Amino acid sequence: MLIKSFAIELARRNRMGVCIGLHPGTVDTPLSLPFQRGVAPDKLFTPARAAQQLLDVIAERIPEDSGDIFAWDGTRVPA
Repeated sequence: MLIKSFAIELARRNRMGVCIGLHPGTVDTPLSLPFQRGVAPDKLFTPARAAQQLLDVIAERIPEDSGDIFAWDGTRVPA
């Protein structure tokens, strides 16, 4: 709701603005270490790769996407 609410307020001030949430996938960091056992090797990302993937997702967004959440591969995450 925070992302959706902010997107609504942003659109009132800047109709071209975009506010989205991002899910980076599983990134190889100490935080994800307890969960990495069940992650396929091709789905465990280095921090650099995760950052680039998120930048790619951001670059593709348009104002109509504002208020939604997107995964590392650009798919929309159900709310």
